[in-house]
Amino acid sequence: MKKLSLATLISTVLLSQAAFSAENNHVMSYLTSWGLPQDAATQLEKSNVDTFFLSFGGWDQNGDISSSDNIIKEVDYDPYWLPPAYTSWTQTKLAAPAKKMMVAFGGETYESMWAHIADPASREKIAQGLVKLVKTDFPVYKKDMKPEQMVGECLSATWDNSCNMASFQKAGTVQLDGIDFDYEKVARLTPQENENLLNLAKRIKELLGPNSGKLLSLTTYHVGADPESCASPSVMENCSFIEDARSTHHGEALSLLTAGRDVFDFFNVMTYDAGPRFRYDVAMANYARAVGDQKKIILGNTINSQWGPEGRYVESKENNLKRAAWQAEKGYGGVFVWALGSNNTQLSFADQVSYINEMQQATGGDVPQVENHIPVAKAVYPQDVTGAATVVLDGSTSTDPEGAALNWSWTQVSGPHVTLTNGNQPKASFTLNSPEEESTLVFNLTVNDGVNDSIPLSFSIKHHPADSDVSEPDAPSAIATWDSDKIYVGGDEASWKGKDYKARWWTRGNEPGTNEVWQVIE
Repeated sequence: MKKLSLATLISTVLLSQAAFSAENNHVMSYLTSWGLPQDAATQLEKSNVDTFFLSFGGWDQNGDISSSDNIIKEVDYDPYWLPPAYTSWTQTKLAAPAKKMMVAFGGETYESMWAHIADPASREKIAQGLVKLVKTDFPVYKKDMKPEQMVGECLSATWDNSCNMASFQKAGTVQLDGIDFDYEKVARLTPQENENLLNLAKRIKELLGPNSGKLLSLTTYHVGADPESCASPSVMENCSFIEDARSTHHGEALSLLTAGRDVFDFFNVMTYDAGPRFRYDVAMANYARAVGDQKKIILGNTINSQWGPEGRYVESKENNLKRAAWQAEKGYGGVFVWALGSNNTQLSFADQVSYINEMQQATGGDVPQVENHIPVAKAVYPQDVTGAATVVLDGSTSTDPEGAALNWSWTQVSGPHVTLTNGNQPKASFTLNSPEEESTLVFNLTVNDGVNDSIPLSFSIKHHPADSDVSEPDAPSAIATWDSDKIYVGGDEASWKGKDYKARWWTRGNEPGTNEVWQVIE
Protein backbone atom coordinates (compact mmCIF):
# COMPACT_ATOMS: atom_id res chain seq x y z
CA MET A 1 0.00 0.00 0.00
CA LYS A 2 1.40 3.41 -0.99
CA LYS A 3 1.67 6.18 1.58
CA LEU A 4 1.71 9.90 0.98
CA SER A 5 4.93 11.68 1.85
CA LEU A 6 4.94 14.54 4.37
CA ALA A 7 5.68 16.98 1.54
CA THR A 8 2.69 15.70 -0.41
CA LEU A 9 0.42 16.03 2.61
CA ILE A 10 1.58 19.59 3.24
CA SER A 11 1.14 20.56 -0.40
CA THR A 12 -2.35 19.03 -0.41
CA VAL A 13 -3.36 21.12 2.61
CA LEU A 14 -1.93 24.26 1.04
CA LEU A 15 -3.75 23.55 -2.20
CA SER A 16 -7.07 23.16 -0.40
CA GLN A 17 -6.55 26.41 1.46
CA ALA A 18 -5.47 28.35 -1.63
CA ALA A 19 -7.79 26.73 -4.16
CA PHE A 20 -10.22 29.60 -4.03
CA SER A 21 -7.85 32.45 -3.42
CA ALA A 22 -8.48 35.77 -5.11
CA GLU A 23 -5.90 35.40 -7.87
CA ASN A 24 -7.50 32.28 -9.31
CA ASN A 25 -9.94 32.48 -12.21
CA HIS A 26 -12.03 29.34 -11.94
CA VAL A 27 -13.65 27.10 -14.52
CA MET A 28 -16.30 24.87 -12.98
CA SER A 29 -18.85 22.48 -14.39
CA TYR A 30 -21.80 20.41 -13.32
CA LEU A 31 -21.10 16.72 -13.90
CA THR A 32 -24.31 14.76 -14.35
CA SER A 33 -24.72 11.09 -13.55
CA TRP A 34 -26.17 10.45 -17.00
CA GLY A 35 -24.52 10.86 -20.39
CA LEU A 36 -21.09 9.70 -19.22
CA PRO A 37 -18.98 7.39 -21.42
CA GLN A 38 -16.91 4.59 -19.92
CA ASP A 39 -13.70 6.60 -20.42
CA ALA A 40 -15.10 9.77 -18.81
CA ALA A 41 -12.40 9.84 -16.11
CA THR A 42 -9.60 9.97 -18.68
CA GLN A 43 -11.19 12.97 -20.39
CA LEU A 44 -12.07 14.72 -17.11
CA GLU A 45 -8.51 14.37 -15.84
CA LYS A 46 -7.23 16.17 -18.94
CA SER A 47 -9.93 18.86 -18.84
CA ASN A 48 -9.28 22.40 -17.62
CA VAL A 49 -12.18 22.27 -15.16
CA ASP A 50 -10.95 22.83 -11.62
CA THR A 51 -14.23 22.21 -9.76
CA PHE A 52 -16.98 19.70 -10.53
CA PHE A 53 -20.50 19.77 -9.10
CA LEU A 54 -21.74 16.18 -8.95
CA SER A 55 -25.40 16.33 -9.92
CA PHE A 56 -27.64 16.00 -8.04
CA GLY A 57 -28.10 15.15 -4.37
CA GLY A 58 -31.02 15.38 -1.99
CA TRP A 59 -31.90 14.65 1.62
CA ASP A 60 -34.88 13.70 3.72
CA GLN A 61 -35.92 14.93 7.16
CA ASN A 62 -33.82 12.23 8.85
CA GLY A 63 -30.64 13.43 7.17
CA ASP A 64 -30.44 10.45 4.82
CA ILE A 65 -28.64 11.38 1.61
CA SER A 66 -29.63 10.28 -1.89
CA SER A 67 -28.26 11.17 -5.33
CA SER A 68 -28.96 10.76 -9.02
CA ASP A 69 -28.02 7.23 -10.06
CA ASN A 70 -26.18 6.88 -6.73
CA ILE A 71 -23.33 9.04 -7.99
CA ILE A 72 -22.12 9.57 -4.40
CA LYS A 73 -23.07 6.17 -3.00
CA GLU A 74 -20.31 3.62 -2.54
CA VAL A 75 -20.91 0.95 -5.17
CA ASP A 76 -21.18 -2.78 -4.74
CA TYR A 77 -17.93 -4.19 -6.04
CA ASP A 78 -18.00 -5.97 -9.39
CA PRO A 79 -14.68 -6.95 -11.01
CA TYR A 80 -15.92 -6.33 -14.57
CA TRP A 81 -18.30 -3.38 -14.54
CA LEU A 82 -18.91 -0.43 -12.25
CA PRO A 83 -21.20 2.54 -13.04
CA PRO A 84 -19.46 5.45 -14.81
CA ALA A 85 -21.41 7.85 -12.56
CA TYR A 86 -19.22 6.66 -9.68
CA THR A 87 -15.94 5.73 -11.36
CA SER A 88 -15.72 8.97 -13.37
CA TRP A 89 -15.36 11.30 -10.42
CA THR A 90 -13.49 8.99 -8.05
CA GLN A 91 -10.84 8.08 -10.64
CA THR A 92 -10.50 11.74 -11.67
CA LYS A 93 -10.06 12.88 -8.09
CA LEU A 94 -7.42 10.24 -7.40
CA ALA A 95 -5.46 11.11 -10.53
CA ALA A 96 -5.80 14.90 -10.10
CA PRO A 97 -6.14 15.71 -6.38
CA ALA A 98 -6.18 19.48 -7.02
CA LYS A 99 -9.50 19.18 -8.86
CA LYS A 100 -12.40 19.79 -6.49
CA MET A 101 -15.37 17.41 -6.29
CA MET A 102 -18.46 18.98 -4.72
CA VAL A 103 -22.00 17.62 -4.57
CA ALA A 104 -24.75 19.84 -5.94
CA PHE A 105 -27.73 19.46 -3.61
CA GLY A 106 -31.10 20.69 -4.80
CA GLY A 107 -32.32 21.87 -8.15
CA GLU A 108 -36.00 22.32 -8.86
CA THR A 109 -36.66 18.57 -9.12
CA TYR A 110 -35.58 18.13 -5.50
CA GLU A 111 -37.13 21.39 -4.29
CA SER A 112 -39.22 19.63 -1.61
CA MET A 113 -36.01 18.97 0.34
CA TRP A 114 -35.77 22.61 1.40
CA ALA A 115 -38.85 22.16 3.60
CA HIS A 116 -36.94 19.69 5.78
CA ILE A 117 -34.50 22.32 7.06
CA ALA A 118 -37.28 24.42 8.64
CA ASP A 119 -37.40 22.21 11.73
CA PRO A 120 -34.29 22.61 13.94
CA ALA A 121 -34.18 18.90 14.83
CA SER A 122 -34.34 17.82 11.18
CA ARG A 123 -31.85 20.51 10.21
CA GLU A 124 -29.36 19.13 12.72
CA LYS A 125 -29.73 15.60 11.31
CA ILE A 126 -29.21 16.93 7.79
CA ALA A 127 -26.11 18.89 8.85
CA GLN A 128 -24.67 15.80 10.53
CA GLY A 129 -25.43 13.71 7.42
CA LEU A 130 -23.72 16.18 5.09
CA VAL A 131 -20.62 16.45 7.26
CA LYS A 132 -20.40 12.67 7.42
CA LEU A 133 -20.67 12.56 3.63
CA VAL A 134 -17.78 14.94 2.94
CA LYS A 135 -15.59 13.06 5.44
CA THR A 136 -16.30 9.68 3.86
CA ASP A 137 -13.43 7.77 2.26
CA PHE A 138 -14.72 6.56 -1.12
CA PRO A 139 -12.84 3.59 -2.63
CA VAL A 140 -11.43 4.09 -6.11
CA TYR A 141 -11.42 1.15 -8.50
CA LYS A 142 -9.42 0.96 -11.72
CA LYS A 143 -8.65 -1.60 -14.39
CA ASP A 144 -5.34 -2.51 -16.02
CA MET A 145 -3.14 -1.25 -13.21
CA LYS A 146 0.35 -2.44 -12.47
CA PRO A 147 0.52 -4.64 -9.34
CA GLU A 148 2.45 -1.95 -7.44
CA GLN A 149 -0.39 0.52 -8.07
CA MET A 150 -2.96 -1.68 -6.37
CA VAL A 151 -3.95 -0.86 -2.79
CA GLY A 152 -4.81 -3.67 -0.39
CA GLU A 153 -5.51 -7.28 -1.22
CA CYS A 154 -6.38 -8.64 -4.65
CA LEU A 155 -10.13 -8.44 -5.24
CA SER A 156 -10.39 -10.58 -8.36
CA ALA A 157 -8.21 -13.51 -9.46
CA THR A 158 -7.79 -15.45 -12.69
CA TRP A 159 -8.29 -19.19 -13.12
CA ASP A 160 -4.77 -19.88 -11.81
CA ASN A 161 -5.32 -17.72 -8.71
CA SER A 162 -3.04 -14.92 -9.92
CA CYS A 163 -4.40 -11.41 -9.46
CA ASN A 164 -6.48 -10.35 -12.45
CA MET A 165 -5.19 -6.86 -13.20
CA ALA A 166 -7.52 -6.61 -16.22
CA SER A 167 -10.47 -6.39 -13.79
CA PHE A 168 -11.27 -3.67 -11.30
CA GLN A 169 -8.87 -3.50 -8.36
CA LYS A 170 -8.70 -0.94 -5.59
CA ALA A 171 -6.41 1.99 -6.39
CA GLY A 172 -6.95 4.12 -3.27
CA THR A 173 -9.57 6.31 -1.61
CA VAL A 174 -10.76 9.89 -2.11
CA GLN A 175 -12.99 12.36 -0.30
CA LEU A 176 -15.44 14.97 -1.52
CA ASP A 177 -14.33 18.59 -1.27
CA GLY A 178 -17.59 20.26 -0.36
CA ILE A 179 -21.23 21.01 -0.95
CA ASP A 180 -23.02 23.25 -3.42
CA PHE A 181 -26.56 24.31 -2.56
CA ASP A 182 -28.45 24.61 -5.87
CA TYR A 183 -31.07 26.75 -4.21
CA GLU A 184 -34.10 27.15 -6.43
CA LYS A 185 -37.84 26.57 -6.40
CA VAL A 186 -40.69 27.23 -8.79
CA ALA A 187 -42.30 29.43 -6.13
CA ARG A 188 -40.51 32.48 -4.78
CA LEU A 189 -38.13 31.76 -1.91
CA THR A 190 -39.10 33.43 1.36
CA PRO A 191 -36.89 35.26 3.89
CA GLN A 192 -37.58 32.46 6.37
CA GLU A 193 -36.40 29.84 3.89
CA ASN A 194 -33.26 31.90 3.33
CA GLU A 195 -32.63 31.98 7.08
CA ASN A 196 -33.16 28.22 7.31
CA LEU A 197 -30.50 27.55 4.68
CA LEU A 198 -28.11 30.03 6.26
CA ASN A 199 -28.48 28.27 9.60
CA LEU A 200 -27.81 24.92 7.95
CA ALA A 201 -24.65 26.23 6.26
CA LYS A 202 -23.39 27.79 9.49
CA ARG A 203 -23.95 24.55 11.38
CA ILE A 204 -22.07 22.55 8.74
CA LYS A 205 -19.08 24.90 8.98
CA GLU A 206 -19.19 24.65 12.76
CA LEU A 207 -19.19 20.84 12.64
CA LEU A 208 -16.38 20.76 10.07
CA GLY A 209 -14.17 23.13 12.03
CA PRO A 210 -12.06 26.04 10.75
CA ASN A 211 -9.30 24.01 9.06
CA SER A 212 -11.27 21.29 7.30
CA GLY A 213 -10.44 22.52 3.79
CA LYS A 214 -14.04 21.71 2.76
CA LEU A 215 -16.00 24.21 0.65
CA LEU A 216 -19.56 25.54 0.60
CA SER A 217 -21.08 27.31 -2.38
CA LEU A 218 -24.47 28.76 -3.20
CA THR A 219 -26.12 28.62 -6.63
CA THR A 220 -29.14 30.86 -7.22
CA TYR A 221 -31.36 32.32 -9.93
CA HIS A 222 -30.01 34.95 -12.31
CA VAL A 223 -32.32 37.63 -10.86
CA GLY A 224 -31.80 36.65 -7.22
CA ALA A 225 -29.83 39.81 -6.36
CA ASP A 226 -31.94 42.27 -8.39
CA PRO A 227 -33.87 44.94 -6.49
CA GLU A 228 -37.26 43.52 -5.56
CA SER A 229 -38.86 46.46 -7.34
CA CYS A 230 -37.70 44.91 -10.65
CA ALA A 231 -40.79 42.70 -10.49
CA SER A 232 -42.62 45.74 -11.93
CA PRO A 233 -42.30 46.16 -15.73
CA SER A 234 -42.04 49.92 -15.22
CA VAL A 235 -38.73 49.60 -13.32
CA MET A 236 -35.52 49.33 -15.34
CA GLU A 237 -32.67 50.57 -13.12
CA ASN A 238 -30.39 47.74 -11.90
CA CYS A 239 -32.78 45.14 -13.35
CA SER A 240 -31.16 42.25 -15.22
CA PHE A 241 -34.37 40.79 -16.68
CA ILE A 242 -36.45 43.50 -18.37
CA GLU A 243 -39.04 41.52 -20.31
CA ASP A 244 -42.64 42.76 -20.05
CA ALA A 245 -43.57 39.62 -18.13
CA ARG A 246 -41.10 39.87 -15.24
CA SER A 247 -39.71 37.03 -13.15
CA THR A 248 -41.19 36.20 -9.75
CA HIS A 249 -37.68 35.72 -8.33
CA HIS A 250 -36.25 39.26 -8.44
CA GLY A 251 -34.33 39.89 -5.22
CA GLU A 252 -35.39 36.68 -3.51
CA ALA A 253 -31.85 35.76 -2.39
CA LEU A 254 -30.73 39.21 -1.20
CA SER A 255 -31.05 38.52 2.54
CA LEU A 256 -29.16 35.23 2.17
CA LEU A 257 -26.39 36.81 0.08
CA THR A 258 -25.68 39.63 2.51
CA ALA A 259 -25.90 37.45 5.64
CA GLY A 260 -23.96 34.58 4.05
CA ARG A 261 -21.09 36.51 2.46
CA ASP A 262 -18.62 35.01 4.95
CA VAL A 263 -20.32 31.62 5.18
CA PHE A 264 -20.18 30.53 1.53
CA ASP A 265 -16.86 30.34 -0.27
CA PHE A 266 -18.32 31.41 -3.62
CA PHE A 267 -21.63 32.18 -5.32
CA ASN A 268 -22.76 30.76 -8.68
CA VAL A 269 -25.13 32.97 -10.66
CA MET A 270 -27.30 31.14 -13.19
CA THR A 271 -26.93 33.81 -15.85
CA TYR A 272 -28.79 31.74 -18.44
CA ASP A 273 -32.34 30.44 -18.96
CA ALA A 274 -33.39 34.06 -19.40
CA GLY A 275 -33.34 34.72 -23.13
CA PRO A 276 -30.96 36.57 -25.46
CA ARG A 277 -31.76 40.00 -23.99
CA PHE A 278 -30.81 39.09 -20.42
CA ARG A 279 -28.43 41.65 -18.92
CA TYR A 280 -25.91 39.31 -17.31
CA ASP A 281 -23.56 42.20 -16.57
CA VAL A 282 -26.24 43.82 -14.41
CA ALA A 283 -26.98 40.53 -12.64
CA MET A 284 -23.30 40.01 -11.79
CA ALA A 285 -22.93 43.57 -10.51
CA ASN A 286 -26.00 43.11 -8.29
CA TYR A 287 -24.54 39.92 -6.80
CA ALA A 288 -21.15 41.54 -6.23
CA ARG A 289 -22.84 44.45 -4.46
CA ALA A 290 -24.77 42.12 -2.15
CA VAL A 291 -21.79 39.88 -1.32
CA GLY A 292 -19.18 42.64 -1.21
CA ASP A 293 -16.49 40.67 -3.08
CA GLN A 294 -16.80 40.24 -6.83
CA LYS A 295 -14.11 37.53 -6.92
CA LYS A 296 -16.56 35.29 -5.10
CA ILE A 297 -19.13 35.71 -7.91
CA ILE A 298 -19.09 33.04 -10.64
CA LEU A 299 -20.73 33.58 -14.05
CA GLY A 300 -22.98 30.82 -15.36
CA ASN A 301 -22.78 29.59 -18.97
CA THR A 302 -24.65 26.71 -20.59
CA ILE A 303 -23.79 24.51 -23.56
CA ASN A 304 -27.33 23.12 -23.61
CA SER A 305 -30.58 24.35 -25.05
CA GLN A 306 -32.13 26.83 -22.63
CA TRP A 307 -35.37 28.62 -21.90
CA GLY A 308 -36.11 32.01 -23.44
CA PRO A 309 -39.18 34.28 -23.51
CA GLU A 310 -39.83 33.40 -27.17
CA GLY A 311 -38.95 29.73 -26.78
CA ARG A 312 -35.91 27.54 -26.24
CA TYR A 313 -32.64 28.39 -27.94
CA VAL A 314 -28.94 27.57 -27.82
CA GLU A 315 -26.41 30.24 -26.88
CA SER A 316 -23.69 30.59 -29.53
CA LYS A 317 -20.17 29.45 -28.72
CA GLU A 318 -18.91 32.89 -29.70
CA ASN A 319 -21.08 34.52 -27.01
CA ASN A 320 -20.13 31.95 -24.36
CA LEU A 321 -16.43 32.57 -24.99
CA LYS A 322 -16.92 36.34 -24.92
CA ARG A 323 -18.80 36.05 -21.62
CA ALA A 324 -15.97 33.99 -20.12
CA ALA A 325 -13.43 36.59 -21.21
CA TRP A 326 -15.65 39.46 -20.00
CA GLN A 327 -15.97 38.18 -16.43
CA ALA A 328 -12.20 37.74 -16.18
CA GLU A 329 -11.59 41.25 -17.46
CA LYS A 330 -14.07 42.65 -14.91
CA GLY A 331 -12.44 40.81 -12.00
CA TYR A 332 -15.09 38.21 -11.23
CA GLY A 333 -14.23 34.74 -9.96
CA GLY A 334 -14.68 32.57 -13.03
CA VAL A 335 -17.32 30.61 -14.94
CA PHE A 336 -19.39 27.54 -14.21
CA VAL A 337 -21.03 25.52 -16.95
CA TRP A 338 -24.16 23.45 -17.32
CA ALA A 339 -23.10 20.72 -18.02
CA LEU A 340 -20.75 17.84 -18.66
CA GLY A 341 -22.60 14.59 -19.33
CA SER A 342 -26.10 15.92 -19.87
CA ASN A 343 -26.43 17.45 -23.32
CA ASN A 344 -29.44 18.08 -25.55
CA THR A 345 -27.57 19.68 -28.47
CA GLN A 346 -25.93 16.49 -29.80
CA LEU A 347 -22.47 17.36 -28.43
CA SER A 348 -20.33 14.30 -27.73
CA PHE A 349 -18.65 14.11 -24.33
CA ALA A 350 -15.28 14.87 -25.93
CA ASP A 351 -16.81 17.93 -27.62
CA GLN A 352 -18.26 19.09 -24.30
CA VAL A 353 -14.84 18.88 -22.65
CA SER A 354 -13.22 20.72 -25.57
CA TYR A 355 -15.91 23.45 -25.46
CA ILE A 356 -15.37 24.12 -21.76
CA ASN A 357 -11.59 24.07 -22.23
CA GLU A 358 -12.05 26.88 -24.77
CA MET A 359 -13.91 28.87 -22.10
CA GLN A 360 -10.95 28.40 -19.78
CA GLN A 361 -8.68 29.63 -22.56
CA ALA A 362 -10.93 32.67 -22.99
CA THR A 363 -10.68 33.56 -19.28
CA GLY A 364 -6.99 34.15 -19.93
CA GLY A 365 -7.84 36.74 -22.55
CA ASP A 366 -7.37 34.47 -25.55
CA VAL A 367 -10.72 34.20 -27.29
CA PRO A 368 -10.40 31.65 -30.10
CA GLN A 369 -11.93 32.39 -33.47
CA VAL A 370 -14.99 30.21 -33.93
CA GLU A 371 -15.29 28.65 -37.37
CA ASN A 372 -18.78 29.14 -38.73
CA HIS A 373 -20.26 25.89 -40.04
CA ILE A 374 -23.44 25.83 -42.08
CA PRO A 375 -26.67 25.11 -40.19
CA VAL A 376 -28.73 21.97 -40.72
CA ALA A 377 -32.38 22.11 -41.80
CA LYS A 378 -34.72 19.53 -40.27
CA ALA A 379 -38.48 19.24 -40.74
CA VAL A 380 -41.39 17.25 -39.35
CA TYR A 381 -44.35 16.88 -41.71
CA PRO A 382 -47.08 14.36 -42.65
CA GLN A 383 -46.07 12.15 -45.57
CA ASP A 384 -49.69 11.54 -46.56
CA VAL A 385 -52.76 13.76 -46.27
CA THR A 386 -56.30 12.67 -47.16
CA GLY A 387 -59.11 15.03 -48.12
CA ALA A 388 -59.44 18.59 -46.84
CA ALA A 389 -56.90 19.42 -44.16
CA THR A 390 -54.65 22.02 -42.61
CA VAL A 391 -51.04 20.88 -42.82
CA VAL A 392 -48.33 22.01 -40.39
CA LEU A 393 -44.64 21.97 -41.34
CA ASP A 394 -42.38 22.05 -38.29
CA GLY A 395 -38.73 23.08 -38.72
CA SER A 396 -38.06 23.95 -35.09
CA THR A 397 -35.62 21.06 -34.64
CA SER A 398 -33.20 22.61 -37.17
CA THR A 399 -29.78 23.22 -35.65
CA ASP A 400 -26.65 25.33 -36.00
CA PRO A 401 -23.29 23.84 -34.90
CA GLU A 402 -22.29 27.12 -33.22
CA GLY A 403 -25.71 27.59 -31.62
CA ALA A 404 -26.54 30.76 -33.57
CA ALA A 405 -30.13 31.96 -33.86
CA LEU A 406 -31.76 30.73 -37.07
CA ASN A 407 -33.95 32.23 -39.76
CA TRP A 408 -36.38 29.96 -41.64
CA SER A 409 -37.50 29.99 -45.26
CA TRP A 410 -40.22 27.61 -46.53
CA THR A 411 -40.89 27.42 -50.28
CA GLN A 412 -43.05 25.26 -52.50
CA VAL A 413 -41.15 23.58 -55.35
CA SER A 414 -43.91 21.74 -57.25
CA GLY A 415 -47.44 20.38 -57.09
CA PRO A 416 -50.82 22.13 -56.90
CA HIS A 417 -50.18 25.64 -55.60
CA VAL A 418 -50.83 26.33 -51.92
CA THR A 419 -50.50 29.51 -49.88
CA LEU A 420 -47.92 29.13 -47.13
CA THR A 421 -48.68 30.90 -43.85
CA ASN A 422 -45.69 31.95 -41.71
CA GLY A 423 -43.24 30.98 -44.42
CA ASN A 424 -40.40 32.66 -42.51
CA GLN A 425 -41.16 31.09 -39.12
CA PRO A 426 -40.11 27.77 -37.49
CA LYS A 427 -43.59 26.42 -38.16
CA ALA A 428 -45.43 27.08 -41.42
CA SER A 429 -48.84 25.83 -42.53
CA PHE A 430 -51.18 25.65 -45.50
CA THR A 431 -54.74 24.55 -46.21
CA LEU A 432 -55.79 21.88 -48.70
CA ASN A 433 -59.18 21.24 -50.27
CA SER A 434 -60.18 17.69 -51.03
CA PRO A 435 -58.70 16.77 -54.47
CA GLU A 436 -60.34 14.78 -57.23
CA GLU A 437 -57.17 12.81 -57.84
CA GLU A 438 -53.94 12.06 -56.00
CA SER A 439 -51.16 14.63 -56.23
CA THR A 440 -47.69 15.23 -54.78
CA LEU A 441 -46.56 18.52 -53.25
CA VAL A 442 -42.84 19.20 -52.91
CA PHE A 443 -41.35 21.78 -50.53
CA ASN A 444 -37.93 23.08 -49.50
CA LEU A 445 -36.79 24.30 -46.12
CA THR A 446 -33.68 26.45 -45.84
CA VAL A 447 -32.36 27.87 -42.58
CA ASN A 448 -29.80 30.64 -42.20
CA ASP A 449 -27.53 31.34 -39.21
CA GLY A 450 -27.05 35.00 -40.06
CA VAL A 451 -24.11 34.21 -42.33
CA ASN A 452 -24.65 30.94 -44.17
CA ASP A 453 -27.63 29.13 -45.64
CA SER A 454 -28.14 25.45 -44.96
CA ILE A 455 -28.33 22.89 -47.72
CA PRO A 456 -32.02 23.03 -48.73
CA LEU A 457 -34.05 20.18 -47.26
CA SER A 458 -36.46 18.86 -49.91
CA PHE A 459 -39.46 16.76 -48.95
CA SER A 460 -42.78 15.67 -50.46
CA ILE A 461 -46.33 15.18 -49.23
CA LYS A 462 -48.86 12.97 -51.03
CA HIS A 463 -52.40 14.35 -51.13
CA HIS A 464 -55.14 11.70 -51.51
CA PRO A 465 -58.86 12.16 -52.37
CA ALA A 466 -61.29 11.89 -49.48
CA ASP A 467 -62.60 8.51 -50.66
CA SER A 468 -59.10 7.03 -50.99
CA ASP A 469 -58.36 3.73 -49.32
CA VAL A 470 -54.99 5.06 -48.16
CA SER A 471 -54.92 5.37 -44.41
CA GLU A 472 -52.73 8.02 -42.88
CA PRO A 473 -49.79 6.69 -40.86
CA ASP A 474 -49.12 7.96 -37.43
CA ALA A 475 -47.67 11.46 -37.58
CA PRO A 476 -43.88 11.46 -37.23
CA SER A 477 -44.21 14.07 -34.52
CA ALA A 478 -46.35 11.85 -32.27
CA ILE A 479 -45.15 12.20 -28.66
CA ALA A 480 -43.88 9.03 -27.02
CA THR A 481 -45.48 7.71 -23.85
CA TRP A 482 -43.79 8.73 -20.58
CA ASP A 483 -41.24 6.19 -19.34
CA SER A 484 -40.58 6.17 -15.59
CA ASP A 485 -37.03 4.88 -16.13
CA LYS A 486 -36.06 7.41 -18.79
CA ILE A 487 -34.13 10.61 -18.02
CA TYR A 488 -35.75 13.72 -19.49
CA VAL A 489 -34.16 17.17 -19.77
CA GLY A 490 -35.74 20.60 -20.21
CA GLY A 491 -37.83 20.75 -23.39
CA ASP A 492 -38.34 16.98 -23.73
CA GLU A 493 -41.94 15.90 -24.34
CA ALA A 494 -43.94 12.91 -23.17
CA SER A 495 -47.54 11.73 -23.38
CA TRP A 496 -49.34 10.43 -20.29
CA LYS A 497 -52.97 9.59 -19.48
CA GLY A 498 -54.34 11.39 -22.53
CA LYS A 499 -52.29 14.58 -22.16
CA ASP A 500 -49.03 15.81 -23.67
CA TYR A 501 -46.39 17.30 -21.38
CA LYS A 502 -43.09 19.16 -21.70
CA ALA A 503 -40.34 18.88 -19.08
CA ARG A 504 -39.25 22.16 -17.45
CA TRP A 505 -35.91 20.70 -16.37
CA TRP A 506 -34.18 17.34 -16.02
CA THR A 507 -36.24 14.67 -14.32
CA ARG A 508 -36.54 10.94 -13.85
CA GLY A 509 -39.41 8.99 -12.31
CA ASN A 510 -41.64 12.04 -11.70
CA GLU A 511 -45.07 11.19 -13.11
CA PRO A 512 -46.51 13.91 -15.36
CA GLY A 513 -49.51 15.62 -13.82
CA THR A 514 -48.38 15.00 -10.25
CA ASN A 515 -45.65 17.65 -9.81
CA GLU A 516 -44.24 20.92 -11.11
CA VAL A 517 -41.58 19.31 -13.31
CA TRP A 518 -44.01 18.81 -16.20
CA GLN A 519 -46.16 21.43 -17.90
CA VAL A 520 -49.14 20.57 -20.06
CA ILE A 521 -48.73 21.29 -23.76
CA GLU A 522 -51.83 23.23 -24.76
